[in-house]
Order: sequence, then C-alpha cells, then structure tokens
Amino acid sequence: METPRLTVRRLGQKDVGALVRYLERDRLNNLFHLANLDQLGIEHPELHYYGAFRADGAWAGELMRFRSSAGIFWQDRRVLPQFKDIIHREKASALTGQSTQVDPLLSLLPDGYISECVAATYALVGAGELRPWPDRGERLATLDDLDLLADLYARNLLFGKLDWRKHRARIESVLATGGIITLVERDGLAVSAARTSAIGHGMAMIGGVITLPAYRRMGFARACTGLLSRQLIERGVDSCLNYSAADPAASKTYLGLGYRTIGKWTIAFLNA
Repeated sequence: METPRLTVRRLGQKDVGALVRYLERDRLNNLFHLANLDQLGIEHPELHYYGAFRADGAWAGELMRFRSSAGIFWQDRRVLPQFKDIIHREKASALTGQSTQVDPLLSLLPDGYISECVAATYALVGAGELRPWPDRGERLATLDDLDLLADLYARNLLFGKLDWRKHRARIESVLATGGIITLVERDGLAVSAARTSAIGHGMAMIGGVITLPAYRRMGFARACTGLLSRQLIERGVDSCLNYSAADPAASKTYLGLGYRTIGKWTIAFLNA
C-alpha cells in the first residue's frame, strides 16, 4: 500500500503561535528559525516558512528559507523529498543546521548539487562560563561604522560574493533590527569584527567573525567574539556559534572563551 504524502504549505501570520510551539521542541537546533521569526516577522519578504503536516493535522516538519539559505526541522522522513523540492524551487544556495537534521536530506541530492560541505562544531557559552581575554581595544559598532565594516567584509574572500554596497546594507540591517557587531580598528581600518547573524527568542548565533590576514594571530577575533558574547549574556541571551571542526585556531579561540560543544552542525553550499 502506498504511504500517503504529507501536506506541505507556506505558513502565514495565523500559523505563528503553532509554529513557535513546534520549533521549541528543539530550541537550539531551531535557533535561526525562532530568532529570525522573532526579529523579522513571518511576513518579511526575504523570510519564508513551510510546514509539513500529517493527515490528522499533526506537525511532521518545517522548512525556513531566509535570503538564499535554508534550514529544516523534522520528525517524519517523508518530508525530506518534498523539502528537497522546495530548496531546489527556491534556489537556496546553502542548507545549514544540526547534522542529524540536515545530513539525511543532503543524501537525497543529486551528484554535483553540493559544491562544498563543512562539518562544524556547535557551541554555547552561558552566564558564568565566559572567560576573560586580553583587551585589544575592541568596541561595539554603531551606524557610524558602516563604511569601515563594509570595507572589512568586502575585502574578505569568505564574504566576497556580495559587492560593497550589499555588505553595507546587510551590516546596517543587523544593527537596525537589534543585532550587535563588535570590531577592532588599527591603522584607520576595521581589521577584525564579529556580529550576530540571528538574534531573538532569547538566543543569538554569532557569525561573520573575520580578521584581515595581516592582523591575524593578535587576539583580535577572540576579543571581538568575547565582547559580543558578554553583551549577549548581559542581556539574558544564549550565545551560540559554530566553527569548522578542522580549524584548530577557531577551536582554541572559542574553547578558550568558555564555549562548550552542544552538537554537530552542517553547512552545505549548493549549486542552486
């Protein structure tokens, strides 16, 4: 007998309460899903949510697409082929999340569809766990720093797919929607920075931690991340981040600040 397909539909304002309750079943896996919903709202033009439902109306899974990235949460494997189709249709260029959620879907993608896959460590630091770091003159960014920060991110190859104006607009959006950015200046330049890539629902993900090559190994990334983490903790926000499991420098930086591993995270870049 053929197993009935699940019903998958785009979610709207009337679904927010039920969606939040569903996502809270695994709050840390769904940090981006919950934080983006809280920070931007379900009607934001760059934010799409899809729900998958069984015949009795029970939740079976959820997919979020924000800008060009997607994330998923599911309990019923039958959602995966349908989620794969949505990711393809919406031209998502990245799929991220805890490995137990993301990896089974990646196995369904055709050969050549994944351009790169990063195995990352998912970590958190809470109140009383953050360790001190040497002061490097790190400070909080303001709207007056938009040009400095756009210069920094546009120079970095990891973030080089956007032009300078788009970097500036993204940075301005972070600050305008309650996000936090920290930076270190040297020689008239922003040489290192860290920022929240999502914040809301009592959680934040730190991302965009970069340092210009000529200024590395000076403790700037640690200082920026430390100040940002402290700001979040003081606001009662869980401070999370992920970093490549193959990067010993990142591991030393974040574990040295008191971050503890809470899971494995997968970042897959797709040929949309």
